[in-house]
Amino acid sequence: MKKQSLQYLNNMLFCFILIIIIGYTNNSVGQSLVLDNSMKGVDNPYMMPYYTGEILPTPQKVAYKNKYVSLANTAIILNNIPQNDPRLKYLLERISIYGGKYEFVNQANTLHTCIIKINDDTLTPPQKPQGYTIKSNAITFSLKGTDFQGLLWAISSLNQMIFVKDGKTLIRLLDVTDWPDMQLRGILPESVADIKQYAHLMVAFKLNVVDFRAGISKDGEHEINWRLPRSSDFQERLNQIQELLTPLKIEWYAGARFLGYDQVPQINCSSKADFDIIYNNFALPIARAGGNLSVQFDDTRFPIHPDDITKFRTASKADHYLLTKLYEKLKSNYPNIKIAFCPPFYWGPKAANPYPESRANYLNMMGSLPDAFAIYWTGPRVRSETIEQEDVQWETAHINRKPYVFQNKIGTAHDFDFHYITDPVYSLKNWYYNGYLKEIKAYMLNGGDINKSGAVVSIADWTWNTEKFDPKATIKDAVMKLAGSEAYPILKNINTELSKFDTYNLDITIKSIRAKDILNNALNNLEVLKKSLEKINGKSVEFWTAVNSSHIVRVSRFVAQVNQASQDPVVQQIIEREDASVAMYYAVSDGNLDTKSNDILLKPADFTGAGVMNFGYYNAREEILIEDRPAAIITGIGTSISTMHTSFSINTISSKGYQLIITGADDFLKKKCTIKIEVNNHLIFKGHNTFRNTAWNSQTFTIPPSYLVSGNNILTISNISNTGNVDAPPAFMVSYAILREN
Repeated sequence: MKKQSLQYLNNMLFCFILIIIIGYTNNSVGQSLVLDNSMKGVDNPYMMPYYTGEILPTPQKVAYKNKYVSLANTAIILNNIPQNDPRLKYLLERISIYGGKYEFVNQANTLHTCIIKINDDTLTPPQKPQGYTIKSNAITFSLKGTDFQGLLWAISSLNQMIFVKDGKTLIRLLDVTDWPDMQLRGILPESVADIKQYAHLMVAFKLNVVDFRAGISKDGEHEINWRLPRSSDFQERLNQIQELLTPLKIEWYAGARFLGYDQVPQINCSSKADFDIIYNNFALPIARAGGNLSVQFDDTRFPIHPDDITKFRTASKADHYLLTKLYEKLKSNYPNIKIAFCPPFYWGPKAANPYPESRANYLNMMGSLPDAFAIYWTGPRVRSETIEQEDVQWETAHINRKPYVFQNKIGTAHDFDFHYITDPVYSLKNWYYNGYLKEIKAYMLNGGDINKSGAVVSIADWTWNTEKFDPKATIKDAVMKLAGSEAYPILKNINTELSKFDTYNLDITIKSIRAKDILNNALNNLEVLKKSLEKINGKSVEFWTAVNSSHIVRVSRFVAQVNQASQDPVVQQIIEREDASVAMYYAVSDGNLDTKSNDILLKPADFTGAGVMNFGYYNAREEILIEDRPAAIITGIGTSISTMHTSFSINTISSKGYQLIITGADDFLKKKCTIKIEVNNHLIFKGHNTFRNTAWNSQTFTIPPSYLVSGNNILTISNISNTGNVDAPPAFMVSYAILREN
């Protein structure tokens, strides 16, 4: 009997242990699950962020546990918040889309595999804005935010712990105490393809300010000419933003560049008609949707409207009048309204002032605007890199508030400052002094589109937890969250192939044509890698990285142009010459140069003192006025690039004299800029230039033999227009020059 009883007890003990093991298997799993979350074959973009085992942005304090709970039957217990609270949206969607199930209950039961307590008053979150706490134990997760967005960020962090393994929906246990170092962290998109996409990205990575400064309408004509009636699409987009961002108390702005350019007349700040258009077509519908107005006065603010000159004399007074009038009318019905303003002087103090009034006086005037105005600044220069404390103090003193920084550069080594998805953003560590983020109001990436999503997430991490920010670790985790762990090595290889194009500026040059085989090989490699991506949630990866539509498509178009150019008879004629250049190509194709002649060709790079860059001009409808090509550019006498010089050598001077053939263009203003041409200090031409501004065109000047010397000669071309605007007209461009014996 004793033996039988002992056996019975042993059997019971075995069954009990087996039940515990089975229960543990259902509700908690070992460490081997941590990294398996490729979700291969599930091509839904809103599965992002994919699970990597850790939270991004990096929490201030976190303890991850190697225990995992099933979400097969989840109980959600709410404390003093309704079931339709907008912050719950992303948690409920996350559980469902990953295959779990949930129900709202007042009390959990033994059938529930997981319990999530939202706004749990037993917790004490950190007493810091946007702070939150998560505590987990057995199968229970408790969340509490310090404030409204604190709870949103707690849910965002919890979402990153949800994943799938072997068909099971699981969540990792963890304890978190967290808060951001900086309160406003965001983006300024150049284009808005999908409002839902931006909302999802911002919630996933805890970004809480966005300015749709480039416009939100799909109709480009309405964004070019802000005086046109708003399209129906404009209101539809506002409705989406109101639905997705306003309830989450995300600070959002929308508006336009209310300025004149091309055929669009300059804004008239004293005009009731212009005011009514801005107020009724933009400010009022934006405010009704719970947003804030964005007024962009950068780059084409000058010259100001003649009526404003008469009434105000300066842009500073005209702009202050308009902004104040807009704000006063808006706040009567929307007392919490804000206005984000980008002044024409959005940088300083370490770059020249190109405009005809005092930068200091203008910014001081803006400093008297109400506190509800956010004023943008890019740093000491237009495209700033290193920023010193004295620069921030200078700006803060003038605008009488902390600036909203919109960063114009990322700091990658690629041409045009492109960010390829796996690039670590080292600049965030290297460009700024300790305490920088505490002395600005917001940090936002200008052009923070989906094709820069890796940089956007890096900024989110850096502004959240500056001390723990590690550029290499962050970008790897960010890309795996955006695209999945299997996509990361493929995207790294894509970066390698794209980087092979860096030295060619995506320009059709003799250098790039000579490298045709290298470029075609790189493109072929990219096509192979792209097909590999398509096997791993390809649509989702493209949705969050735009690696194909933004980068591979761009270089593909470039290679096609290189291949076509290499077949050009002009190129074939000069390609083997040691001095082959783009300037020579254009000189031959324009019909001004015979490669077998003794003509002396002077290229843009031969000129010193000018700004040498690719120049082309398109009107607002993208019609070509001046075809893009390398040029030496000179601007007015008040700038640092008003005069260019080059030398040429003649051994025996011809008694017949010489021709100077200049191929160039005037700027796009109707009034011709004034230039002076000299050879060895002898005047060849002075006055309003005779070059057209709708195409590169050639003019011939005569040089008497007495003006020349045997040996080295100096050609000087000056822009003598009395202005100091380095970035705008009046300007004169030279594609190339030819010296030819008569």
